[in-house]
Amino acid sequence: MNKVNSFKQKAGHYLPCFIDGCKRHDKCLHWLINPYVSGDTLNVMSVNPRNPEVKSGRCPFYRENKIVKNAKGMMHMLDEIPYNDAKAIKRELIRVFSRKLFYEYRNGTRLISPEQQAIIAQICKEHGWNKKVTYDEWEEDYMW
Repeated sequence: MNKVNSFKQKAGHYLPCFIDGCKRHDKCLHWLINPYVSGDTLNVMSVNPRNPEVKSGRCPFYRENKIVKNAKGMMHMLDEIPYNDAKAIKRELIRVFSRKLFYEYRNGTRLISPEQQAIIAQICKEHGWNKKVTYDEWEEDYMW
């Protein structure tokens, strides 16, 4: 994965930050994306420097500049699980994530973050499946 290409790809729709005085900006993806925002754009929605949380150093938008391993697709995740358990797991995943997100995760059109992978593993475990959850592919990227 190429950092520059990843940043260029996200610059068009990711919220940039232009706050020079932020103590954590050197590690924040919102700050690091700002050089890739097109100069042709007349106005840009960005992080509000006057927000009290942003000023205090507890910015809710802070995203650490680190690469994570996202899962992509889970078309065969339920294949090995007994039918009734698989049905219950699917129902619970739809309840937790919504039907739309469940199918986006399943079909691989939306990446599954490490946090979401942990939720999926916990739901499977609660329904008696103690083996490792299988995903179709893995993709490393920043935690946008």
